[in-house]
This record gives sequence, C-alpha cells and structure tokens, in this order.
Amino acid sequence: MKKVLFYLFEDAANSNAVSGQLTPEEIYACQKAIEAWKNKVRVLIACQSQTQAEKIDEYLWQLNTEDFVPHNLAGEGPKGGAPVEICWPQKRGSGARQLLINLQDDIPDFAAFFSDVIDFVPSPEQQKNLARERYKSYKNLGFNLKTIPVVKS
Repeated sequence: MKKVLFYLFEDAANSNAVSGQLTPEEIYACQKAIEAWKNKVRVLIACQSQTQAEKIDEYLWQLNTEDFVPHNLAGEGPKGGAPVEICWPQKRGSGARQLLINLQDDIPDFAAFFSDVIDFVPSPEQQKNLARERYKSYKNLGFNLKTIPVVKS
C-alpha cells in the first residue's frame, strides 16, 4: 500500500530560513532521514535545487556522532549511493530506495516508484497552496494520504 505522510507546519514566524540556515521543514526532513536509516531504510531526499541539496548535505555532515547518517549527493559516493542520497531535479538519485522525502515544490516524476513518501506543508500561504497541489497529485497516483501536525517542542 502506497502512502504519503504530510507534516504540517503551522508557525509562520519560523518557517523561513535565514541565509545558509535550514528551514524547519529541511531540519525535519533530515531528522526523518536519520530515523529511517536507523531502521535500515534507504532514503532519497528530493530537493528543489542543488543549493538546497548542498545545504542539507552540509547539515548532515555536521551532526553528532550518534546521529551521523551515511549520505551523499546524487552522483557521488559508492556505486548505488549511500543509504541516504540527496538529489535535485537536474541530478537524479541512484540505487533502489524505500522512502522518498520530498522537499520539491511539485512531486518528482519518479514519486510513483516509491511506496512511502514524506512531504511537508510549510506555513506560508503560497507554499501551502503548492502542498495542496502535491496532495492532489499523490491522491491521483493512488497514494493513501495522512496529515500530521508538527508540534513545536
């Protein structure tokens, strides 16, 4: 059964990244990738741009030892890629993956090949509208959908 978990971010004040820093959605995507890797699930993080991919790559390299996750940018690393691979529209991932974490404005054209997808609903209205469109697209592809509010700690 194919499923998409949409994580809903409601705090507009914290949803925009300062230059060089990650948005709450990007940080949550990294946390979900770490959880998946610890459960022996291979992950593809689909970024909107190469800049975003490199920012996430750098963030993952700076994690504490207990949270380190083997990862690489698409086209780098071992044959078939590391357990977590980061791609963007111009550079596709390699190797079989079980989980897609989508940070793109649209659903990637390869999303239908995944049984599990994580996506996000940021708080700014324009990004919410894009998330609504992705929701419709996933539904049209036959995914079961669930929305989960992200509670600030």
